[in-house]
Amino acid sequence: MATEQVSRWDALDVLRGLCIVGMLLNMNPGSWERGYDWLTHARWEGGTLIDMVAPGFLFCIGVALPLSLQRRFAKGASRSELLNHVLVRSAVLVVLGFLLNLYPNFDFSHVRVPSVLSRIGLCYGIVATLVVLTTRADEPRALRIRPVLLGGVALFILISYWLLLFAVPVPGFGAPRFDPVGSWPAVIDRALIGTNHMFAYWPVDGQVVFDPEGILSTYPACFNVLFGVIVGLGFSRWSLRQPALIAVVTGAAMLLIALLLRGVCPIIKNLWTSTFALFSSGFALVTLGVLMPVSNRNGVRQLLFPTRIFGENPLLAYILCWLIGPLLDIAWLGNEVPVSLRIAGQDWFSRFFEPALASLLFGVCSLLVVFAVLLVCHRKRWILRL
Repeated sequence: MATEQVSRWDALDVLRGLCIVGMLLNMNPGSWERGYDWLTHARWEGGTLIDMVAPGFLFCIGVALPLSLQRRFAKGASRSELLNHVLVRSAVLVVLGFLLNLYPNFDFSHVRVPSVLSRIGLCYGIVATLVVLTTRADEPRALRIRPVLLGGVALFILISYWLLLFAVPVPGFGAPRFDPVGSWPAVIDRALIGTNHMFAYWPVDGQVVFDPEGILSTYPACFNVLFGVIVGLGFSRWSLRQPALIAVVTGAAMLLIALLLRGVCPIIKNLWTSTFALFSSGFALVTLGVLMPVSNRNGVRQLLFPTRIFGENPLLAYILCWLIGPLLDIAWLGNEVPVSLRIAGQDWFSRFFEPALASLLFGVCSLLVVFAVLLVCHRKRWILRL
């Protein structure tokens, strides 16, 4: 593979690792109330750096998808076998997301049904199925994926979802609705999932009314994967003179368009509005473009080594971090007034640093525990794959 192509895929590995690191830092802070703003999700309109992490990971899945399917096809997999692999992998991710939500209480009457992992599985399954069903086999062992068709589907997703929220009246609420109570995603989730099985930590007036990974909002999240597929095809097919510059300029244009359209379509991650899908995809593309010329350079490559470790085993990293979380909240320490590792750790770091930095440092410590396990797996070549 040419040096330029290697640098593009290496930059993708780093970006995927950075997304996983961001997810894990957000999952296990020292304090849920005293973290940095950039590590705290926007409650509604607008966005922070951590809001770019999940869509960035979906983008990475899309970029790698054409190469992954092509490799399987070249090894002899038929179209039906590819489709079966996609559907099984998607289903396993959805079920695994649900099982992780059950942990550690296993309370089926109040378990949250949606999850980040389930959304990843659904988006991957929907987009990969579309790609497989619309490909052509031009050669015995080569797939011809149609970027123009996929681009049209991606554009349809953005426009149709915006029209739904902006122009189609919600029964009892009207239109347009971009709020947590009367928008289409919130109403559908309450009707189909039920508030006992939705995200309970951001109530509105004391009531659970929406889920940030709900049913309908998974539809526009597929745009991020589809856009990644188109970018991945560009990497593998087109000979671009300055791919990094093209990526940065294209991504920046998407960011600008999303910002200009805020008046008719607010940027809201919890609804995954069309402008959020556009903005987050543009942000991922800009980041990838910035990484392309530098990620493989001496010095920088060594510095970014941990991100590659997280990026090569993302599912295992996510599961480990999820399993560790409840253990941090058990009152292990103390006698008369037992405290958890999280509280004790936050208090200890707060002796030397301000609370937000203390919370981040505690999160880094939990991240290092996961990294140690992943490093052993890296050296043994143990990769959790589906």
